[in-house]
Amino acid sequence: MSETLTMIQEHYQTIAEAISNQLQIETPNHHVTSGTSRELIWLDVFASIVPKKFQLAQSVFLIDSFGQVSAEIDIAIYDEQYTPYVFNYGNMKFIPIEAVAVAIQSKSHNVDTDNVTAWASTIDKLMPVLNSYTRTKHELSDTKVHYKEQTQTATRPILILCTLANLSTNKKADFTRSFDFILHPDKENKLQVLVTDERDMANWYRELNHYHLELYNASYNELSSYQPKSTSERTLKGLIIMDKKTNKNPLLTFNMQLNQLLMVINNPIFFPHESYAQMFNEALEIQEKKDEVNIMKKSNHHYLLAIYDITGIQDYIFASNRMKENMGGSYIVGKMVEEYFVEVLKKCAEKYKVETEWKSNNNTANDVRIFADKNLQAEIIYIGGGNALVIYRDWELYTQANRAFALKVLQESASLTLATEAIPFTLETNKHYAQLYFEELMPKLAKTKAEQIRTKLNQTLPIFAQEPFKGDPITHEIDKSPLSTEQWLKRKATEGKSYLKDFNNTFVTETEDLKKNKGEDSYIGVVHIDGNGMGDWLKRELKGAGKNLDMEEVFKKHRELSLRITGVFRKTFEETVNHFNKQSKKFPMRPLILDGDDVTFICQGDLAIPFTLAFLKQLEKEEGQIRACAGVAFVHSHFPFELAYDIAEQCCQNAKKSYYSNYKSTTSSYFDFYLVRGSYVKQMEEKRASQPYLTDKIYDVKELKALWNLIEDLNHAENRWPRSRLIALYKAYLQADEIAKADRSREDAGTAVRLVKDEAESRGYQNIDADERMLFDALQLIDFGKDKEWTL
Repeated sequence: MSETLTMIQEHYQTIAEAISNQLQIETPNHHVTSGTSRELIWLDVFASIVPKKFQLAQSVFLIDSFGQVSAEIDIAIYDEQYTPYVFNYGNMKFIPIEAVAVAIQSKSHNVDTDNVTAWASTIDKLMPVLNSYTRTKHELSDTKVHYKEQTQTATRPILILCTLANLSTNKKADFTRSFDFILHPDKENKLQVLVTDERDMANWYRELNHYHLELYNASYNELSSYQPKSTSERTLKGLIIMDKKTNKNPLLTFNMQLNQLLMVINNPIFFPHESYAQMFNEALEIQEKKDEVNIMKKSNHHYLLAIYDITGIQDYIFASNRMKENMGGSYIVGKMVEEYFVEVLKKCAEKYKVETEWKSNNNTANDVRIFADKNLQAEIIYIGGGNALVIYRDWELYTQANRAFALKVLQESASLTLATEAIPFTLETNKHYAQLYFEELMPKLAKTKAEQIRTKLNQTLPIFAQEPFKGDPITHEIDKSPLSTEQWLKRKATEGKSYLKDFNNTFVTETEDLKKNKGEDSYIGVVHIDGNGMGDWLKRELKGAGKNLDMEEVFKKHRELSLRITGVFRKTFEETVNHFNKQSKKFPMRPLILDGDDVTFICQGDLAIPFTLAFLKQLEKEEGQIRACAGVAFVHSHFPFELAYDIAEQCCQNAKKSYYSNYKSTTSSYFDFYLVRGSYVKQMEEKRASQPYLTDKIYDVKELKALWNLIEDLNHAENRWPRSRLIALYKAYLQADEIAKADRSREDAGTAVRLVKDEAESRGYQNIDADERMLFDALQLIDFGKDKEWTL
């Protein structure tokens, strides 16, 4: 047997010599033919080495599901067992990166380091993905969800350089950084194989099977416990074959080493069909847009309906505990679409005719002109709620406006983000406008926003000093106060400006002015009011209009309804302010968002409930079914505004749940609140769940009025209970919750409450006629009704 093995070894040496000799043959004056001939020689070499389950292809391109394409690959070795998809286009072949085990570059004597390194980098940028759904031995495996359980997350090909150049030491060092194997002749034209053989097999496994691991936001240590431990005992050096006569047997050694690595890869990862289907769909969508661009250039009857949305508004406004920065953020947001977008559109349209006066055109209120005026290239339909709806006649103008406005948003805010989407349409289309807007454009925008990564002008680096609140780098200074770019822009925005121009001198500008008594750490109210089902209401109105009006008239109707919503909420707010603000001093409130059906303000704690109640009552007097829900967070003046807003928003959402549960039987608005005592350690829902004795109450307008009356009565009624007994009753309710949490009966839980009430009755105090939950809430808020300054 030893003689046979010796003969096999010698045979490999002979083959290696034959390969070297064949490679030296060149066709005179025809480098292309010589190059093709060399590739065929290498193709035969690899075909004789790799297992038969692999396929070999010459002159192909590798692709990934993100649409990236490599440089041309001279020879690719790929696995069709799990990935039988080679996309052919004529004689061109495109092979998914997930299938490729080896990529080979064939070069002659002249090897340019930069060229071959660049070639390797085009493969390196390709991104394999785990997104398959495959039946395995034990289960149906969704690798996208269970990627940490996979022994492969992102494979990469073994890269091999085959060249006729006799490489210098420096070039060998350069190439080993880009290639795993280099096959080349030595000075005597004998085939040599150079391999980066310092890695042990565990590290080879990690390199080839978990490449670009950062794609999955995971570290190697987070992966399955089946990952091998690093060991220095097993390396490719152990596969070198030598004899005393000829020293290394390069071809036989390469055979062993390459196949060992193929065994480490074993199989490329399962094919991610969904990712490649998405790639094709995105390509088709791009092509559809290109086709639509060409159509619009040739037609006066094709249009583009575009929507713009500024995201991150609430986080932006409430990103500081400094009132002036909140005011500045509010002012910037208010100007962003209404002024900056209009400016950008006019500037981009210097060679076009555009209509930006959307509230009144040519003394004919709310008419939409773009359909009648063929020279008009864009028209704003409405602006409100941080949104703009625009009709374009030109794709190029839409693209220019997008780029310019996105840049303007970053320049003026430092952290707000623009989202935009558009869909083509014609007036003759059989699509109803409500379908066009609500079922196509808005879902498309929602998808874009969900996938969007928010950007900032400045990214924090270790060399920057940081402001303490958000950790942004310090870039400016005002009055010796170091500020980030975002803070500086907000401070600048407050200089001589007010968000509500009608109330320049009405509202306070400092948190200190919201306190009941200056210098004390008293409570303030953060109030968030949001319209109920405005989108559904708008959809119903437009659907109804669409039955009787053509699409041009429905666009006009959309503008009218949007103006109406904004007008009703703005008018209601102004009338409520006028109702309370009958004093010469500044009103203890600061509106921060007043746009569309969204109203958010900060106010003195005592004012929060009566103002919100008056607002909701006034809103219900308006014609139609425009209603709203409100949430109030009562917090100390030093409490983080951003967190306080989140609490108020949660309360508003709780109120909306009650509204939607009862909207068939009532037309009332709803209200919820949360009082933060001390630190906010528990989340609101978690805190409420720990109070099982009394079910939380969401108030409609009538009940909210009763609650406020009860608060005032507890403070001012002639036969009121003494404050000490009211405190005892409040503590009894808290004690009842503790008993109820211990899974004891409700009767046991209510014992402490009954004892306090019975003792009060025995002393001649009148029974407090109120629902228990309402009474508990009134006791919580009793301090907010001590005086009658804000009586309705």
